[in-house]
Amino acid sequence: MTLTVTAPVGSASHKAAFDLKGLQYDYAGRSTILLVSVGADYHEGEKFGATVDLLNRSGFGQVTVAVADTLQRHNLEVPSARAYAESRRLGDQWVARNRPLLDLLAAETDILRWDDALVDPHYPRALSEVRAAYASNTHYRTAIDATIDRFVARRDSTSAELAEVRDRCLAYLLEEVPIIQPLWAAQGYDFVVYPQQISAAMQATRDLFVDDGAAWLPLRFKKRKSAR
Repeated sequence: MTLTVTAPVGSASHKAAFDLKGLQYDYAGRSTILLVSVGADYHEGEKFGATVDLLNRSGFGQVTVAVADTLQRHNLEVPSARAYAESRRLGDQWVARNRPLLDLLAAETDILRWDDALVDPHYPRALSEVRAAYASNTHYRTAIDATIDRFVARRDSTSAELAEVRDRCLAYLLEEVPIIQPLWAAQGYDFVVYPQQISAAMQATRDLFVDDGAAWLPLRFKKRKSAR
């Protein structure tokens, strides 16, 4: 059964597809992480509904919705003492707000909050290996720094703020990549679904630490007119 999910916004809706540039996978019965960036528009409303529809049409057997909420504490424009609590609160709100769409997922579904990933017993080793690679592997450090450069280029930061922004980005990436690639791959997830192409930092982490699993599935969205 194909389930179409349309958010009640005007007369338009979105359709999601995997943006694989010619690659093909068999998704039936496989497991995937649906990685959610709290605060991103593509994880709300019509676009998130279209993502749910795509996952259902693809026939995944298991979907873990990974809500990367407290990861965002590195980027929040609030005092550092409040950043963790605020990021957790925003995650709570996202889950509550999107529960009607989450309940439409046809696969066996669970929700993983970012704090759950941080306390995984295998995370400290993965984190240590990524940090060691950043310190000693020039190619890997270049990939991480290039991803930071892309983020910084999109921000309107003064030169005085730039060093702090870069430090926050580095903390964000070094916390994020060991979870999404070596950790989730080792746990047996076949795919990671996310609305953007894989970053240089994530690809370099995958190349260095992952033999198989957690293949990156980027999404693209097409806006279409509703039938009348």
